[in-house]
Amino acid sequence: MSDKKNFLYTFFPSRGDSRTEKIRKIIVITASVILMISIFILVSYFIDQARTKQINDRLAENHASFSVITKMTALPSETESETEPAPPPPLVLLDSMAPILAENPDTAGWIKIPNTNVDNAVMQCDNNEYYVDRNFYGEKSQAGTIFADYRCVVNDYSDRQHDNIILYGHNQKDSTMFGTLKKYKVTQQNTGNFQFYLDNPTFTFSNLYEEYTYKIIALFIIEVEPYQTRDGIIFDYHNYINFSSKVRPFDAFKENLLARTAVDTGVDFNIDDKYITLSTCSNEFEPSRFVVVGRRVREGEDPDVDTSKAVLNTDATEPDLNYIYSR
Repeated sequence: MSDKKNFLYTFFPSRGDSRTEKIRKIIVITASVILMISIFILVSYFIDQARTKQINDRLAENHASFSVITKMTALPSETESETEPAPPPPLVLLDSMAPILAENPDTAGWIKIPNTNVDNAVMQCDNNEYYVDRNFYGEKSQAGTIFADYRCVVNDYSDRQHDNIILYGHNQKDSTMFGTLKKYKVTQQNTGNFQFYLDNPTFTFSNLYEEYTYKIIALFIIEVEPYQTRDGIIFDYHNYINFSSKVRPFDAFKENLLARTAVDTGVDFNIDDKYITLSTCSNEFEPSRFVVVGRRVREGEDPDVDTSKAVLNTDATEPDLNYIYSR
């Protein structure tokens, strides 16, 4: 019993303590509490990381174990019916997506980028907040999940999909989600990753019914808030979804991509193409984003990219860091 009293007396303020001794004990208690909370947070973080990686690895293994042999049935020719066009055949679920969809009906597709850790299920629900901090199973997770903007039509016939599908993912330090997308990050001051683009100029995305290859046409760091620019104007790339919009037409989309991309890829693109925009946080300033935009390989087009045409864009519009840091 005396040992317990001695312990309490040593660490907790007592009536006979001097003011200095009380302050010392309070500081020790406070520091001990902070230390325990910090350890708990740190342990929780690593457990969350391990859980996220385990889920991603298992889903990727399941996805890869199915060969993609089921494709959409060809649409009927125009001559089949002169008066009433036959309805399109039903979409056929890809074998590779069936087990993933069975586990979570929010599954919208799969994204894979060569020589990165991006090999993930893509989710979609009725808002852009749910999967920011939830894993594939809807469990709370700091890493979140890669997800498609809720406004985008992803799973439909090609001509009914939105012109530009936006995918979001966290820039995770452990390289999960979009943590390795930064391998494409090129700036005028740091061009070291140019070679990575040259070696990996395409990526794949499949919705539930079809797998597509995309040729990268732009990559850039960008401001998020108007106050980060001198003129208060930002390129809200994530709102360029439907190019028939008069507010955000294709011409403005193309003009901004060509002006901002750190690499002039030499890949042509036009209003009739389909696009995917990959968006993640960047670390140059807060808030900032790193963006990679891909153009879908056209029917009958060679999926390979002639990277000999690619050059660094020395005139690329980059965030004005001097202005941003001075605020």
